[in-house]
Amino acid sequence: MMKKNTFAKVDSSLYSETLDNGIEVYLYPKNDTKNFYISISVKYGAKINQYKKGNKIVDVIPGSAHFLEHKVMALSENAEISKRINELGSIANAWTSYECTNYNIFGSINIKENLKLVFDIFYNTNINEKSVEEEKGIIGEEIDMNQDDINTYLYYRMFDNLFNNSYVKNTIVGTRESISKITAKSLNEIYDDYYIPNNTFIIVCGDFNVEDIMNEIKEYMSKLNLKQKELPEKIVKKESDIVSNSFEIIHKDLESERVKFALKIPKKNFNFKNDTFLKYYINIILSCNFSSTAQLYEKYKNAGIIYSMSTTTSVIDDYVVVFISANCKDGDTFIENIKKDIKKLKLSEIDFERKKKMFIKSYIIDFDNIEDIEYNICDMLVRDNKINYNEYTEILNMSYDQAKKIQEEIKPINTSIIKAIK
Repeated sequence: MMKKNTFAKVDSSLYSETLDNGIEVYLYPKNDTKNFYISISVKYGAKINQYKKGNKIVDVIPGSAHFLEHKVMALSENAEISKRINELGSIANAWTSYECTNYNIFGSINIKENLKLVFDIFYNTNINEKSVEEEKGIIGEEIDMNQDDINTYLYYRMFDNLFNNSYVKNTIVGTRESISKITAKSLNEIYDDYYIPNNTFIIVCGDFNVEDIMNEIKEYMSKLNLKQKELPEKIVKKESDIVSNSFEIIHKDLESERVKFALKIPKKNFNFKNDTFLKYYINIILSCNFSSTAQLYEKYKNAGIIYSMSTTTSVIDDYVVVFISANCKDGDTFIENIKKDIKKLKLSEIDFERKKKMFIKSYIIDFDNIEDIEYNICDMLVRDNKINYNEYTEILNMSYDQAKKIQEEIKPINTSIIKAIK
């Protein structure tokens, strides 16, 4: 039975139903656009390094999730599907994260045929040794590009330095060495174990009739005779609070020095259960201290220490990671200052409420764009295994007192620094 739920404040409805085979379907009709965005996603990504199936332990080669995405998508190997997508003027794409692999089509003509096309891509795979070997060169070039992109490279290097056993020690795309070990057999095994109905969800956003699209999906699925399977047991290695490497100097061909300063904080220290809102609170605190309108930013800029500075927050299993990144005129002086200033974070109630209003504005604006809507629904399903229809109200109820408590736990106890120089 299809359910209808409405997102608070924006008064937009999401229709959902779990099919008999276990696939979850989410339909977001939006009649003020002529476009549509269709995706089918599997809750499998680069996060899984090892899993148990029955009595068998499977070691996953780093880069496998991303490699599998390439071989499932494989439009160059399916001329008929590729030709039809082009004829419809649609755009097909795919992406892999640590948690998820997503296959999608954006278009404006014939939503039902596009729906079938993205399902054809997902379910009609032909992963063989010849095509896998040919793909290694293409993915190898992508790996090289990530190595050459300084921001991407430093991002992954920092995760490697912060953690001892976590999945983030491996990049999503893997290395040339790791992907050389990937075989058609290893990819087909992952596909069979994880690309299963009860680990898959479909999202459709745009201008369409809900009943028509739901019936179209059910009709397609009825021909596949898909069965639910037991998901393998993910094996997670225990992580230490201590960072793997506290300082590293990297030599790159750069015009200016780059510095990444990161804090690794046990999530339990915050005594706050909702990871999403924990990140919201921390991002507000960081923005108030390190954004381009903050006093510290002006202080560093006026002193000739930085050209620019930014912050990000990630939740990695049982840890919160805070990144402060700077493009520096003087990297050593920046490091010297940030070590002191991170201990003196400031947060006024006026600034907190101002930043909170920006969060609310961003939340509402996201509902104007079907690609943002799809991404946010996908993110919630992967992150929380459910849709939060009351996020607007919960953002509104974020409190300054709670923010101050969280700020007190942002302490530079376990830190790592990377300095990239020429």
